[in-house]
Amino acid sequence: MQGVDHFDPSNLTALVLDDNHYERGISLDQLRAMGFGRAIGAANTMEAWEAVRLANPNVILMDWVDGAGGDGLEFARRVRKSDETPNRSVPMFMLTTRGAAADVELARRSGVDGYLRKPISALALQQRVKTVITNPQPFVVTATYVGPCRRRRRPDLNYLGPLRRLDDTAPEQLVRGEAEDLDLKAELARARVAALETAARKLMPGDAKQARVVYRAVQDLVEVGEQIGDQSLALGAREMARYLQAQGATERLDPEVVRTHVAALHQMVHLPHALCEERQRVAASLKRMVDKKLKQPDAA
Repeated sequence: MQGVDHFDPSNLTALVLDDNHYERGISLDQLRAMGFGRAIGAANTMEAWEAVRLANPNVILMDWVDGAGGDGLEFARRVRKSDETPNRSVPMFMLTTRGAAADVELARRSGVDGYLRKPISALALQQRVKTVITNPQPFVVTATYVGPCRRRRRPDLNYLGPLRRLDDTAPEQLVRGEAEDLDLKAELARARVAALETAARKLMPGDAKQARVVYRAVQDLVEVGEQIGDQSLALGAREMARYLQAQGATERLDPEVVRTHVAALHQMVHLPHALCEERQRVAASLKRMVDKKLKQPDAA
């Protein structure tokens, strides 16, 4: 199998399911720029299903389609379970603006390999697609779930209970990397930041009600950052909460400052955890920005 560094998709086919013509075009352009030999667009689940059957794509990007465009989650389950699917283990990514943690879990249960929040940079998309094609998760078929293995955390080496899977190895033989665990944590963090972005976009000067919505979203992000052990993210979110608390639900709360802070948090959650120094610099810059804003006369 070719390594990620030598990834060549020129002989591969990608499928994009998105009922928004403009956003579908962006994803198709990104895939073509990535080097895919063929990139197919579908405006609804019926078109996407025909493309799956006839073109047998090597990767599928799908929006959270519902309503007239069909049911995106049902489409994902059909790809995973139908005998008509040429390759039930085809990598699938949910590429959407929805960011609630419940949505992430629903998508994972439907059998997708990953959950990506729009807009996503071409580089970030390329990294995820490369990884899932060249180093896919084991494919699991059970009575209640069909899709990539969702056991992403490092097994507990102190666990002495029964090993229920037939391919489980003894604890002393377990040598699993932490990349999958980090990927899961990143998905959760991105979902929380997406919810914060949605709230911040609606914030207007003097809007006390929306200011409280933003503050709750920030508190949720702080909690998630601490739960997943992402100290840089937790620090950046705490600094935003500090700014919000200091300004309160008043005219002093500047929506543009809030949105600038959120954009930095968005950048942080899309930086690989390996770039810990860069992520820490982003968090530190947010602290300096808050310090500066709170020292200004109108902040008192």
